[in-house]
Amino acid sequence: MITDNKYFETGIEEINREITSYNKKIGFLKKCSIHDFSNKNITQMFSDIFKVLPYEIETASDFIGISIYTRELFHLFYKISDNDVKIDISYIEKAKQEFKVPKIVAEDKYLIVDFFDDYFHSLTYKYGDILKNTMNHHFFHGITEERIILINLLKLYKNILNDKSKQLSHFWGITLTKKISDIATKMLIDFIEQRLIMINPQLDLESIPNKMTFIDNNLKSIEWLGTQQELCELLIELIDKNWIPKIEEGERKNIAKTITNLFDLSHTKRNEKSNPDESFYQQFKGQLMDGERYYDFLESKKYVKKFNKIGKNN
Repeated sequence: MITDNKYFETGIEEINREITSYNKKIGFLKKCSIHDFSNKNITQMFSDIFKVLPYEIETASDFIGISIYTRELFHLFYKISDNDVKIDISYIEKAKQEFKVPKIVAEDKYLIVDFFDDYFHSLTYKYGDILKNTMNHHFFHGITEERIILINLLKLYKNILNDKSKQLSHFWGITLTKKISDIATKMLIDFIEQRLIMINPQLDLESIPNKMTFIDNNLKSIEWLGTQQELCELLIELIDKNWIPKIEEGERKNIAKTITNLFDLSHTKRNEKSNPDESFYQQFKGQLMDGERYYDFLESKKYVKKFNKIGKNN
């Protein structure tokens, strides 16, 4: 039974050693900016990232990357917590400037230790909040029994741990090396196993199956640095100029999925909860009128075309 967050000190120290010994350049991950600086929104976004049991799988990594979004969100949340008031206007302006001129420095890597230290403190003393947020995931809809949720996550974590090509994504907007990710995953497994034994002392943990099938995600996607509309315009131009075939009737959804598998559209997200792949499809499908497909954004006077000078393929 875990009664004190000091229980996780060994794991946190191990993560700290890995962070300290990491001598590569820290990667800058481009994510969306924060636009709503209200206490309510900052608190909600913080909970979505830092107060939930992780479930997203990513390709095993050997580098560390940090987004301005996640870094500033962490700082902003504790500005609220420390003062229990609205965030000072001057600090909000400072945060806005960070998004305008984004910069990651080497010392930012130590924030990852702070993230994990804070997370496992919350897991120890505010587990009820973390469980509640986890139960709100769409794939747990209708499941109210804690044991079922924990067993499914335990299976997921153990499989990821045993797969050299996969790792658990612990915090949105943060990329870790597989070694660091696995250290934290082992800590989560330990916590869940002890929690399950508390719920049912007779539970045989070895009886829980841990065979799962993952969709292969070894192929690394290309980060798209423009907008969704610009990517859509590029594809339209390539089709119109005969560089790629016209899309067959009924295949537009599949083509959009292929494109979003090839290109990482995370940079185009408006907020942490938005689905850029679906948003892109909505842009890409346009509207079919009298046998012709129209795209509202291309008709807008505000939109500046970027790819209209592509030559035809004769």
